[in-house]
Amino acid sequence: MPFHSVEHTKDVYNYTKTIAQYEEVYGAELDPVLIAALFHDTGMAETYIDHEEQSAIYAREYLKKVKYPEEKIKVVVNCIMATKMPQNPKTKAEKIICDADLYHLGIESYLFKNERLRVEWENFFNRFYTDEEWYALNVDFLKNQKYHTWFGKTVLKNRKEMNYKVLLERHEKYKV
Repeated sequence: MPFHSVEHTKDVYNYTKTIAQYEEVYGAELDPVLIAALFHDTGMAETYIDHEEQSAIYAREYLKKVKYPEEKIKVVVNCIMATKMPQNPKTKAEKIICDADLYHLGIESYLFKNERLRVEWENFFNRFYTDEEWYALNVDFLKNQKYHTWFGKTVLKNRKEMNYKVLLERHEKYKV
């Protein structure tokens, strides 16, 4: 897939580590969040919509097989499920992975990554957006999306707001 690729999974894994440092989550407390980052989109192998449920099943099955502690399996599963849109994380671990999954909204390459998502939706849903529709959809998404960690609310939010302004300007060109 153009967006939900191995690269995206690696990015979410690394973003999880970055955010966790700022949230002072380390070692054994961080391990299940990193595992969740690796599994969070694996369900897309079977279904795109509601893939989080299948991702959680894959994670649970694998972790039980390797005798991972049940209390940590619950953390992994809860983290995966927290990435489902709209996000509503409850714990620090869930907040970390949610912000890691949407980290790309707050980086310079967002617009490029966003075009990859557009192609993915065209290929997967056979839904073709006009530029006006695509920009409107994404302006609305960025306007309403909220980060949950300190890192997200400060570092990522600033760049996300810049990306929002670029999309808004592009969208405004079509409203004339």
